Amino acid sequence: MLFTGLTMLGYVSYKKLPVELIPNPELPTMYVQVGTSLEMDPGYIETQAVIPIEGAIGTLDNIEKIETNITSNYGVITIYYTQDADLKYASLKLQEKIDIVKKSIPEDFVINVIRIDLNQMINQFMSLQVRGEGGVDRIRNIADREIRPKLENIDGIAGVQVYGGQENSIEVRLDERACKANGITMGQVRTLLNNNGQEKTFAGKVVDGSNEFFVNITSEYTDVSDIGKIIVKKDGPVLLGDIAEIFYGVREETSYSRVNGLDAVTINLVNDNQANLIRLSKNAVAEIGKINRELATAGVEIVVQYNSAETMEENISQIINLAITGGFLAILILWFFLRNMRLVSIIAVSLPVSVFTAFNFFYAAGISINSLTLVGIALAVGMLVDNSVVVLENIYRLAGTGKDPGTSVRQGTTEVVRAIFASTLTTVVVFLPFIFTSSINRIT
Repeated sequence: MLFTGLTMLGYVSYKKLPVELIPNPELPTMYVQVGTSLEMDPGYIETQAVIPIEGAIGTLDNIEKIETNITSNYGVITIYYTQDADLKYASLKLQEKIDIVKKSIPEDFVINVIRIDLNQMINQFMSLQVRGEGGVDRIRNIADREIRPKLENIDGIAGVQVYGGQENSIEVRLDERACKANGITMGQVRTLLNNNGQEKTFAGKVVDGSNEFFVNITSEYTDVSDIGKIIVKKDGPVLLGDIAEIFYGVREETSYSRVNGLDAVTINLVNDNQANLIRLSKNAVAEIGKINRELATAGVEIVVQYNSAETMEENISQIINLAITGGFLAILILWFFLRNMRLVSIIAVSLPVSVFTAFNFFYAAGISINSLTLVGIALAVGMLVDNSVVVLENIYRLAGTGKDPGTSVRQGTTEVVRAIFASTLTTVVVFLPFIFTSSINRIT
């Protein structure tokens, strides 16, 4: 009953595990960029901007090293965090420190916090092409208004990015006289627009039982007049709309795409880190088929250009099939040499029990199903078969001498336990040094 329960629980854990081709790498590094539109003495940039920022950064936790490079136009501060640092919290704390220190830095400097999110780059799992007639602007309009909202509603999709056609844009034209009268510089306005243009801010975590959710605060503008209400100067107060004209329009096209005579725009789908990519891909393809049926009368079609989940599913399925085939061949060879059906059956049953029990530990530790973990399981299956043969063969040898079953099991196991432990430990020790390699730690 115990092994049956662990196996059934392991199967449930297996269904809930995230699936990916390789583990997502996360570099424990962030950058603070200090820029200026005018050429300045690097020493001035260092004393007026870089040193105050370094002082603020130095008060943060889990920082291993800080490096700074300065030229006549900008300075870049590179912050290296320890391997156990939570970069989501670290990014939030760093932004808070920079926002505080900005008040004491001349307005000529533009300061930005940059985090290279490799997960976001990797997580663009599907590329779509929307094709149709009537001009690329019509296709772009349909993609923005009818296709994008439906794709965003799919559970597990973190973002939908549309490229091509004339993109909507907002132009801010400053009134030079009004700016001078209120003592407002262009750099100050640029900084305010950058700070107010952040689409998402990480706020923390919410834990619900065994589930962990990340909380992000979004603040998107729904009307052009909202931008005009940004407070540029608290004395008054002076709003952006008081010193500038704000226009809503479209950007100039810099590229064109046409397939078989049809205009086209591109849509990239970004998946959530916690999503099962293969299941998400199937849900997305089903939704795309539904949208295509709805847009058939409009002469518009969505075509899947690239789907990384298909490659992932193919590779992972191949590894699973090879492992199953290898296990079957191992059982077949055991039967050929041992000619003991009971012994071979016990070993055969132990394989799925052990594998599915391991998935419980995967789920508890937050480990995903990927090429590396599956290869590790395949290696462990081989070790399991070897050890099982040694133990069971010794038990059956003692039973053949006339000993009772209980004594045969206890004595047979005790006699080989040291040899089994030593042979298993030698395999573990071979891979142990990789744990202490910094380059490996950065991608595991």
